[in-house]
Order: sequence, then C-alpha cells, then structure tokens
Amino acid sequence: MFQFSLYQKIGIILSLFFLGACIPGPVRSHQTSVPYQFPTNKTLPPHISISVIDKGTHLLLKGAQTQGQTYSFLWDTGSDLSFYESAGEDGTSEFLLGGQRFTLKNKNGVLPESIPGLLGLDFFRNSCIFWCGEELKQFPEDSPFCEHPDAYLSTDLKILNTKKKGAHFYVQFEYPEGYTSFGLLDTGSSLNLLPKGPKDRFLGEKKVFLAGNKIQTAIQMESASPFYLVNKSGIREEYRQVQFLTGISLENFHLPGDKDREEDWVIGLDILRTRPLFWDFSRGRVGIVHTKN
Repeated sequence: MFQFSLYQKIGIILSLFFLGACIPGPVRSHQTSVPYQFPTNKTLPPHISISVIDKGTHLLLKGAQTQGQTYSFLWDTGSDLSFYESAGEDGTSEFLLGGQRFTLKNKNGVLPESIPGLLGLDFFRNSCIFWCGEELKQFPEDSPFCEHPDAYLSTDLKILNTKKKGAHFYVQFEYPEGYTSFGLLDTGSSLNLLPKGPKDRFLGEKKVFLAGNKIQTAIQMESASPFYLVNKSGIREEYRQVQFLTGISLENFHLPGDKDREEDWVIGLDILRTRPLFWDFSRGRVGIVHTKN
C-alpha cells in the first residue's frame, strides 16, 4: 500500500486513514498569517515564484498546469512524496509551475476531491525557498540566495536549531517552560502536536482518525505561557497563544521499524504561518525573519 511518513492531518477529511490522523470538520487556527510584504528591496537571483493560498486549515500552491488545466496543490512538508490525484491509469503526469517542468506520480483516492494533488519534500529537493505570506520563491541550491540568505534578508533572519532525520526536518522548541525537544516541520498540519503545560487552556475534544482505521479522542489546548523556537545562537523566538493537540498515544504514529524515534512532536501551521520562512533543503537550514508577534 502507498504510504507516507506523516503525523496528523487536521481539518482535511481524508477517505483513507493510513495518512496519519485527521479531524473531520474545520479547525481554525488562532494565529494569523504574516501580512504579505516581501522583506527586501534587493534584486534577487533567478528563481521561480509560486502563489500561496492560505485556506486556514491548509496551504495550497497555485498555478500547476497540465493539458490546458490549472491546479492548486496541497503543500505538505510532512510528506516525503508528491503525487497527482488521477482517476486514470497508474503512471505519471507532467506539469509546468513557474516555468519549471516536473513529473508527478498518479495516485487515486488519497486526497479529498477538492484537492487534486500534493507537493511534498521531494518537490523541493536541491533547492531553497523563501515563503512570505502569499508568495513562495524557490531558488536552485547553488543560488547566492541559498548560500547567503542574510545578504538579502539582513540580520533579522534567524537560523533555527535544526536537525534532519531521513527526509524530514525538525526544529528545537521549548514548551512548557524548561522542557526542550525537537518537532517535525509540517505545513500539512493545521495545529501542532506538543506536550501539555500546567496551566494550558482546554478548548475541547476532537475525534482523531489514526492509521489502521482506529479512532482516538484528542484534546485541543491553547498555551498559557510563551512557546519558543530556539535559534542557532541559543536565542528563543517567542510565540503566544499557540493551539495544539495532546492526549494522543504517540506510538500510533510510528511506522514499522521506527520505534526508536526520539521526536514525537509536530510544528504545524499555527506557528509556521506567523513568520516569513527560509528553508534550505540541500544544507538542512531553516530560518525565520524575526518579527514581533
């Protein structure tokens, strides 16, 4: 069976549950997306620009063209693989996006009918990106922008303490106070999956679908104290009133042979959409442009 290395997929109703977990019905994030204002007036090296549509529960990358049709694909960095939802025979389909040609495998019955495909980590391999509000810019890995992003984005760019396991990227966080760990960077998750603090606000219970057609109750919380992402200098970037899920048996998310996974946490859109994001997939660097939340 076709599988992904995914955790929660919140707010998108999936007909197949092996993708991880999903909550039927929309879950609105407390955090708002960063206002669109690209933070530099400097001339950028050659790149492609992709329009980003923030649907609240998920992000769509707009403009993929094939055979005279234009599509918007789910952007999901929690997924290793990209694919196109096709009711036809198995195979591949060719697309054009921002002047770049690429090929996706055809899959059927994985995503809701409203989402025609998914762009995962493999789509961005050998490149770096800068996402700011309504626009995502993608540069080749040998671009000066990838090598020295601070030359274009100034010292406001803070490189996070990041590590990579397999194809996936994790960033260090602190929450609750005094507890530090690493969380999976997942643009395909509406909310975060975090440890519970002593004074967090209870927002309600949610039914979560797990792999193997299991259903479990998850608790939606809002952080009472600041949540921090930790950058390379040890300085903490602060986020307030972060919403997240807890009360999930995390071993349900592990794939076979993955029982030694250290990191069980997820950093989703509730956090990622609030800062302009730099992501160098070749060098394993992730950074945010420092702004006041």
